[in-house]
Amino acid sequence: MSDAPTPPDLVALVGSRMGHDLANPVGAIANGVELLGLTGLGDSPEVALIAESVANARRRIKTFRIAFGAAGAGQAVSAAEIAEIVAPSTDRRQVTVDWTPEGDIARADAKAALLALMCVESATPWGGRARVRRGADGWRIDAESDRLRLDPALWAMLNGAPAPTDLAPAAVHFALLAEAARQSGRRLGAETSETAIAILF
Repeated sequence: MSDAPTPPDLVALVGSRMGHDLANPVGAIANGVELLGLTGLGDSPEVALIAESVANARRRIKTFRIAFGAAGAGQAVSAAEIAEIVAPSTDRRQVTVDWTPEGDIARADAKAALLALMCVESATPWGGRARVRRGADGWRIDAESDRLRLDPALWAMLNGAPAPTDLAPAAVHFALLAEAARQSGRRLGAETSETAIAILF
């Protein structure tokens, strides 16, 4: 008797579809802003603000497309795209990221790493520093901040606890990271203290 086929991950497919469909109109806005600059009409604080907002939107769409989208076997994320995603930006992200892995990254690994960075961002609303490393024994994300906001129920999910029934949309990345680790057969774990966080998978 053959095994039943694995059902598609509908949540990930929705993430991929939304990321794909949103990228086109945001890209068109970016092209329009560039054209304004070429015609001399873009030299204004208003247009500069639009350009900045579009750049942030494009970065976040790329992040969401990888973190929330499907990660098929054999797919990879380029080093250039990762560099763009983790580069310092003017949006609300308060975490400085030191991404040390070199070269292209397997999409499943990039998905888990970006979800882990989202977990770090949830705990560092006042700013912090994170370092992403990849070794022979797996991935490790270390973060530190003078002040952390830790929700024990959320971080317990990264150590095997079930998702709380009242999980908020703003914290869905904790559950998604746990599921991504399960699907890839990786052992996920997290350690926290008053000023430091470590996520391993």
